[in-house]
Amino acid sequence: MNCDHLQRICNWMMMGKAKEHSIELRQRIVDFHKTGSSLGKISRRLKIPKQSVATIVRKYKSVGMIHTLPRSGRKPLLSATAEQLVRMVRSNPKSTKKHVCREMQDAGTQVSLSTVKRILHRHGLRGCRPRKKPLLQKRHLQARLKYACENMDKGDDFWNNVL
Repeated sequence: MNCDHLQRICNWMMMGKAKEHSIELRQRIVDFHKTGSSLGKISRRLKIPKQSVATIVRKYKSVGMIHTLPRSGRKPLLSATAEQLVRMVRSNPKSTKKHVCREMQDAGTQVSLSTVKRILHRHGLRGCRPRKKPLLQKRHLQARLKYACENMDKGDDFWNNVL
């Protein structure tokens, strides 16, 4: 193998994913093609690669449309139900994954624990334990009140320095 061939392979492997052209741009390409413009002219006029123009025209000729066709792959199980699940957890933050899973099964949707966890994580909801006791206890509140009463007559300069 020569060096140029290896360089092309490396460049190909490092290339990013191809962007999908907008429907408006694809429609303009097809319109130019229908008026008799060559692929090169269309490419230069719209400033996109000639290969992209050729691919869009070829697809239009074979399928008859410019819209992106549905791709293969499993459809999301919980597209609409995911929002319901997130609302349910936000309304009751103390609910567990198992409880949410049971609620979804009662509603008629079979969901695993890992799916519930993945959806909640995607929406920024993580499992956290609530605090056992409040941050401020009675003695803290009383000490704060006492401090405020003792220093009530001090000016704004003093209170601006208090955290």
